[in-house]
Parts: sequence; C-alpha cells; structure tokens
Amino acid sequence: MSKTFLAINFGCRVNMAETNQWSQTLINQGYLPTKLNPGIILINTCSITKKGEIESLGSVRHLQKLYPKAKIFVTGCANLDKIKDLDNVSVFKNDQKEKLLKELKSSYSPNIKDKFSHTNRFLLKIQSGCSQFCSYCIVPFKRPQLFSLSIPKAIDTVKKAVQDGYQEIIITGVNIDQYQYNFSDLIKNILDQTTIKLISFGSIPINCIDQKFIDLFKSYPHRLSHFLHIPIQSGSDKILKLMNRPYSSKDITNKFNQLKKIPSISFGTDIIVGFPTETEQDFKKTFSLCQKIGFIKIHTFKFSPRPNTKARILFENSPKISKEVLSNRSQKIRSICQNKLPSHQTPEI
Repeated sequence: MSKTFLAINFGCRVNMAETNQWSQTLINQGYLPTKLNPGIILINTCSITKKGEIESLGSVRHLQKLYPKAKIFVTGCANLDKIKDLDNVSVFKNDQKEKLLKELKSSYSPNIKDKFSHTNRFLLKIQSGCSQFCSYCIVPFKRPQLFSLSIPKAIDTVKKAVQDGYQEIIITGVNIDQYQYNFSDLIKNILDQTTIKLISFGSIPINCIDQKFIDLFKSYPHRLSHFLHIPIQSGSDKILKLMNRPYSSKDITNKFNQLKKIPSISFGTDIIVGFPTETEQDFKKTFSLCQKIGFIKIHTFKFSPRPNTKARILFENSPKISKEVLSNRSQKIRSICQNKLPSHQTPEI
C-alpha cells in the first residue's frame, strides 16, 4: 500500500479542524496527501441534518467502491453502524478520535494542504463536546465528552501556527459556551502573548459575549474580525424555550445593542424555520428581530427531526407544517440579507 492518504470532511469547522489534525497524524508517520489512488482515506462525517448524514455515509460507500484497495477510516457524528460491515472500512468513535488528537493540542501544519492553508488561515479548535441538549440537536448524543484547550496550550499552538506562516486563526468549538477557561480571557491572552495578525470566529454563542470581549475591540481594533456569526435560531420566546436555548429574545436584543457600539461591526446567524408548533406569529417575531439586527448573512435551516431528540417527539405529536410554508419562511428569512445597510449603520433594536 502506498504511503498516501485522502482526507474528506463533512459538516462544521470543528470537524474540519479535527480532520486537519487527523491528517497531521498520518503526515507525522511519513504519509503524503493525494487525490489520486490513495492508500488510506479519512472520512469525517456529519449528522446535524438528515441530509448531511445521508451525504456523509453515501460518500463512504462511493469511495469504498472507487478505491477497493484503500483502507478507509470513518469517524464523526453520523450513524456509523450503517457502514461498519463494509470491506476495508474501520470505524473510529468520537471518543477514540479525541484520544488520538489530544496530544496534538489542536495543532497541524500547512503540509496537510487543506482548503485554508493556502490562504494562511488556521482553524484553532478550543473546545469539543456538548451537554446543553438543545431539543433539536443530536450532537450531545454523539459528542458527550467535554474538552477544553487550556490557555497556555492554545498560546503555544498559535505561536507554532505563526511560525508555520499562518496569519489568521479561526476560533472554533462544538459549544464554546462550555469552554472552561473563560472565552474572553483566552482571546485576550492570545492577543497579548502572540503576534497573530487576525483572530476570527467560526461561531460564537451569544452567552460567550461579555463586556470584556466587547472591550477587546477597542484595544485591538485591527486584530479582531469585525464579522461575528452568532446563532440565535429563533426570535420567538415560546420557540426558544421549546428549543432549550439558554436565552430570551430580550437577551438577544440587549446583546446586539451592546455589540453595535463597536465601529464597523457586522453579524451573521443561524435560523431554524418550521420548528414544531411554530406559528405564523412565532415566525413573524423571528423575521422582525432578524430585520432589526440587520444580519448580513443568515444560514437558514428547515427543521430536521433527529433521532432521540425531544424535538422529534414534539414533531411526531404536533400538526405538520407544509413544505410550501417551510420554503416560504426560509425564503423570507434569506431575503433579509439582500440590499440593506451594514448592521453597524442600523439603529438600536
């Protein structure tokens, strides 16, 4: 078998960061990345939606047929029991992967040739696992083990990334709200103790944003990205409660009003439409709040019932929302981002 490998990633930037680290373990053993007839194939799967899981597992089957002599290693959040009996396919549970990657301290080199390396952007995974159990989310069932990268180890990793030529780090985690060393302290220490030119953020839970974090934009206006992706999921208090999200629409309003005091700030978010029992009035509250905040980017998801979640039970016992209504609501949310002023020019909510 040739000492070459192909890494395939599905899903979030946490998955992407872990795929990069996983690739680094092979490079450390003398393997080279390739797209032609690889000896080893790494596949990191996703199951945040039913469609994502189908695509992930379909890719495993396709690559197993395309490269019958390759050894295929599969991990991630998809239901891996569905492919565990395929020839030449080995399954890595998430806890096994975490053990394997722990010694790397979230580090990897440009030799992995991922899609960010040529732009000098490094994915810094600071946290993994979740025990929040939002009612629609399968992740806590797939990633129950909590991990936080300590501030000293994060600083060492960033310093190495700078030595490797990276000019930007992208902070990422499964649920950064559960980062155990204080998120704002981490960012301040990276700014103080490294020379990284820019820190940007994959996704920041709204409860991670405190006054200390906001003040960092005054002290380091050119080293922090002025685009923040902050998932709110809904603007209806009824739906937020059913989702088990740890904030209210008032909390959202107050936080964004604070953030809008930062010059040239702009925002993205995630919105789920068609959550079970979502009425037209609930949707209008979400639409109105998104309009007032002035998001420049919105990832819109139609509700997808995931196994074992409370929202699936609610879905099965609630009147169904038609595909036409789902598409209409999704389109309306997306339309908010068209032809509007940057959010820092919008008034307080």
